Amino acid sequence: MSSAPLAGALAEEVWELLAARVGAGERRFVAIDRAVGRVLADDARAPSAFPPFDRAVMDGYAVRCEDFAAGRAVLRCDGLARAGAGLGLAVERGACLRINTGAPLPAGADAVVMVEHARELDSGAVELEGPPTPGQHIERHGSLLQPGALIAPAGTLIRAGAVAALAAAGLRAARVFAPPRVALISTGDELAPVDRDLAPGEIYDSNRIALTELSRAAGGEVMLSETAPDEPGPLRDRLSDGLRADLLCVVGGMSKGTHDLVPAALEALGVAWLVTSLRLKPGKPMRLGRAPCGAWVLGLPGNPVSCAVCFLLFARPILQGMQGLGARPPERLSGVLQCDVRPNAARPLFQPAQWNAGPHGESLLAPCPWRGSGDPFGLSNANALLYRPAHAPAAQRGERALFIPLDGLR
Repeated sequence: MSSAPLAGALAEEVWELLAARVGAGERRFVAIDRAVGRVLADDARAPSAFPPFDRAVMDGYAVRCEDFAAGRAVLRCDGLARAGAGLGLAVERGACLRINTGAPLPAGADAVVMVEHARELDSGAVELEGPPTPGQHIERHGSLLQPGALIAPAGTLIRAGAVAALAAAGLRAARVFAPPRVALISTGDELAPVDRDLAPGEIYDSNRIALTELSRAAGGEVMLSETAPDEPGPLRDRLSDGLRADLLCVVGGMSKGTHDLVPAALEALGVAWLVTSLRLKPGKPMRLGRAPCGAWVLGLPGNPVSCAVCFLLFARPILQGMQGLGARPPERLSGVLQCDVRPNAARPLFQPAQWNAGPHGESLLAPCPWRGSGDPFGLSNANALLYRPAHAPAAQRGERALFIPLDGLR
């Protein structure tokens, strides 16, 4: 028998539930140049040795150490070993070859003398300082990577450095977690698209625009983005379409007003609620559930700040979990308050805030001015959420407080 849904749940309770139930999603192979931003589903191992040949790591001259019996040497220069060519060249006794960084080491050579330690003579010969040591300024075949060596483990978020390493090793494709499919549906007869003038009583549908960007930043792929009227039939049709996604976010209609039809419509489609309300400010009317098809359903408040905060706190961990990163709680850091903060009430508070690095590397934190969760401008300058526990006393400038950074992804 299923347990009753959580009512008045704390954020920590929801995070615990997500950590236990959100699993990794579909895996697929993609070309290396399309893998940035994705998460490795398998260990990435080297298909061959790297470097693929002995190579010079300095511009200079490829030499034989045996020619430096007197410390210095004057050697005949037989040409140039270029990067991207030079295979098949050889250095004879009493001679050298000019060599570029990255060029294959000619046969017979066992050291490279830097160009700064060489002087070209009028005769065409080269006077070289020495004696060099065997292996000097040479990177041997396979010295950095042997076939089968681990380059990046499963669960690695592929950024620029990782994709460069995978490409350098010769991997042409990688198996990654597919981007979770996200459906965004804003509900309400009062909503208007931003590309036309407002009629009396209308407001612009800003939430869906914000959630589109937040979904993409969290690695999701928005497959559906629509509005739905406060009419049972059309609303149900839109919600049914949205349940084809991995995560359906429905904005508005979550409270107990005469037009708050979303919970009943989702229940009629088989959605089972896991959370029916939060003990949280902003975001009390948020709901969390699962559909019979396995889709996660997040019922978000219509107020702009509540909507964005709940997405950041709960939808982002869901999307991370589907990408093999684990549905972890958002990271909480400690910062130094730059102004006094009033005591908090009975619900834990996540208030939009700004943080930046101080002169000594410390995190400086200041809450943003806002006039409640219905203020559409409350998040415009925020890059963090200031966390205040329930019944937290007043805090003064210079004291430390916890915050969740919003910049960056996963």
